[in-house]
Amino acid sequence: MARSFETRVYLIRVLTDDRTSRLWVAAGSSPEDAVRLVLNAIPEGWSASPAQEQLTSAEMERLNLKQGEVHEITRTIRMC
Repeated sequence: MARSFETRVYLIRVLTDDRTSRLWVAAGSSPEDAVRLVLNAIPEGWSASPAQEQLTSAEMERLNLKQGEVHEITRTIRMC
């Protein structure tokens, strides 16, 4: 029997080689999966880890990411 995983959107904190912190989002089946996806998208030498902040269900829906998609956050997604 195949296991099915729910896709969720995770915030991932990326640390560049010059120690600058950036925030990314990744659609994965777990926080570890999301980190792996981001590590595959960023330059070698940068690091990635799950962010402490979490997205609300509405924010995840608004992003409309598909499994495996990753993006750097360059503007706010919070709804006022």
